[in-house]
Amino acid sequence: MASNVDFILKKKALIKVVFLKVGEIDTLKEFFVADVFVQIRWREPALDKPTERQRVKDVLTGALRTLTQSHIEISKRKSDEIQLEKYWDPKIVFQNILSETMHSEWKLLKHNDDGEAFIVQKHRLKATFSENLELALFPFDIQDLTLIISTELSEAEVELVEDIEEISSVQIDSFAKEQEWTLHECVSITPKVTTKAYTNPQYKNPAVVAGCFAGRRAGFFIWNVMLIMTLISSLSLATFAVDRALPQNRLQLSFTLVLTGVAFKFVANQSIPKISYLTHLDRYILGSMIFLYLVCIWHAVVTLTGDQATSREADKDAFIVFSSCFACLQVLFIVSVVISGYHRYSNVKQIERRYQERAHRKLALEKSPVIQTAKVSSMSV
Repeated sequence: MASNVDFILKKKALIKVVFLKVGEIDTLKEFFVADVFVQIRWREPALDKPTERQRVKDVLTGALRTLTQSHIEISKRKSDEIQLEKYWDPKIVFQNILSETMHSEWKLLKHNDDGEAFIVQKHRLKATFSENLELALFPFDIQDLTLIISTELSEAEVELVEDIEEISSVQIDSFAKEQEWTLHECVSITPKVTTKAYTNPQYKNPAVVAGCFAGRRAGFFIWNVMLIMTLISSLSLATFAVDRALPQNRLQLSFTLVLTGVAFKFVANQSIPKISYLTHLDRYILGSMIFLYLVCIWHAVVTLTGDQATSREADKDAFIVFSSCFACLQVLFIVSVVISGYHRYSNVKQIERRYQERAHRKLALEKSPVIQTAKVSSMSV
């Protein structure tokens, strides 16, 4: 019996999120700055208006006095803003805010043509949000910039869902970091369930994760790190031009190239947080350093071979092998980037495609004559 009561009392809160402006995206400290508008609306039957059919029925039955009194009471409810605070509230919480410079909150009362009342709670946030960045594809990655919206109520009391009538959006024209990132024109809202550390684990709170997608422009890292590392690695092949009788000169040049690769590895580490897995950039630099290491080992081993003729042929074969390995290393890296990035890119494009289709359907419905005659009327309290 108790479960039936909980089901009846459970409210559904419809959520719309608009990313008005996305500012700095810090990969190293894993946060982003954004100006976000959040709208939550829910049904409030106690504030419903009589429908046109009900009004006609009341007039025909001689209940005009009751109808007038009902209108007066509803008008008083609308005119007094504090009245909305007496009604049910979802107690919204924004979980991943690190700091905020502005947070405005206000409520409105809206009715549709059927007289159904909706309390609309609106938030305007200018804040810094934490974000666990997935950097395995760095610098060819696409990041989720998310806002986690939760509630202090349990999942038995409220359900947070995406508002399908009012579509969430992101304004890409005001994107501040367009030189470093590409902002995709879509928003995804995914439901989830959270628990609090200081409460019973069985007491779960509903939440939604609203996010947009930002793809990194990899040009800076390609031209300033990867291309330079490619040139350094290719120079190791030039050490074969030094006479085999001077292995110390060969090793000196190879060691210098290895140390240069180590310096570039430190430069790359300053661009990403201390993570426990390798990124694409890490794999490329480490692969290049392993290639340089193998060249150094060969220059040390070639001195241990037998006569000059055998040593000369072995050195020529080694040069061909290392040249082929270097070319294969570049090809394999490009193929691995394309294959690993295709799945992520296709998923984002699929989400963007579904979002655009839904937006076009919504726009078509708004332009249709039937829908235009049934516009929602609203009144702010």
